[in-house]
Amino acid sequence: MTKTADIEKRIKELEGQLETKAAELNKISNAHFKDETGDGHLVISPEAHASYMSTLKDARDIKSLIAAQREHLGIEQYLDEPADTSYAARDAVAAASGRQHKSLSDAFLESEAYLEMKSGGFRQFGQVADFEQGLYSFERKDVFTLSGGTHTTHGFGTAEDVGLTERQLRPGRVRDLFPSEKTTSNILIGLRELGFVSNADVVPERQQPGGGPALGDVTDEFGMPNTSVTRFKPYKAPIVEVAHLQYVHKNTLADEARLRGILDRNMVDGIKMREDVEILYGTGDGDRITGLWNTPGVQTYTGETADAAIKSLQLRRAATRAMLAYYEATGVVLHPLDWEQIETERGTDGQYTIAISVAVGGEKRVWRQKVVDTTAITQGTFLTAAFGYGAKLYDRESVSVQASTEAGRAFEAGYVVLRGSERIGLVVDRPESIVLGTFAPTP
Repeated sequence: MTKTADIEKRIKELEGQLETKAAELNKISNAHFKDETGDGHLVISPEAHASYMSTLKDARDIKSLIAAQREHLGIEQYLDEPADTSYAARDAVAAASGRQHKSLSDAFLESEAYLEMKSGGFRQFGQVADFEQGLYSFERKDVFTLSGGTHTTHGFGTAEDVGLTERQLRPGRVRDLFPSEKTTSNILIGLRELGFVSNADVVPERQQPGGGPALGDVTDEFGMPNTSVTRFKPYKAPIVEVAHLQYVHKNTLADEARLRGILDRNMVDGIKMREDVEILYGTGDGDRITGLWNTPGVQTYTGETADAAIKSLQLRRAATRAMLAYYEATGVVLHPLDWEQIETERGTDGQYTIAISVAVGGEKRVWRQKVVDTTAITQGTFLTAAFGYGAKLYDRESVSVQASTEAGRAFEAGYVVLRGSERIGLVVDRPESIVLGTFAPTP
């Protein structure tokens, strides 16, 4: 049996083992992944989780071995190829891929000078084939300078375009906690509830003047209910524009489809990251959003020293403050480093307190609240609120990316201006439904 046949046999055996591991993973998932809350929040026991992760590691190892064996197979097949490779076939393949490289001899044999000598039967003594060649090269656009510049790759050897590595993780977005709200106006107005005192009580049919049990006299009067008090304050909230620009050469947009997509995503992500900062910390002066941190009437909570080692417990106590004001918190915003500590907290039994429920593809949740971890918020602080009820985010114009050459000397110089923008507004009707938290210092 040849070397390549041996390797192909091993690959087939490894693929069979990988199929077995995949079946085991499906069996564990189907048997032990349970939705105990009915809201899509998967829970798995520590034992099943350990078994799942061990099987997943075995599957990864087998997959890695298959990839290595296939690479080995390619090397053996390359060595088995005949030494006298067809140059015509090689050049045809290179031309079809758009990367045709020629040796000096190939370039010489195809030059006009050589063809002229050949047509004359090489009869003219002293004739020299003179052609401008040097090292044969090709040109391609430089995707890193975002300009029309070029660089030269020598014809000896081959080149491989490895492209650009895209950002893997999309930043967390505070707006994900808000229900979608639309508006066609350029300013928002409303009433902000600043407090409610309920004096509801049982109302007697008859009572003494000024209160007290009825005496049955003619002086008795009908009972009157108590008066409750609600305080309101009118407000105005502007629709603001969040935008930024980026310049790029038109040739880059035309030639590099992958780069064009990355630019589009960066333009959108840039808007969204700034949007988070404005939602949290907007100053409210001029045409700026009044962020949640600067809204009058919101509650504040500072973690208790006794809870310093358990950040998740501090989140729960802050949510209680909203409940005491008759609002149920629906989401939490915190810094990724704080969320890391919460996910890695262990109980007295040594087990993770919440990570088991999110270890295998579960939704980010803590105390039934959705979690957004974002670098837009200051580390050591957090926010919990009744998103969409106490605070609402309105879209006037969703984020979009436009391109134009009608700016400055863009048309003459051949560059394009990319403009990403959106128009949004934030209103807070019930500020007491928002709790701004500060974690107690970690001991």
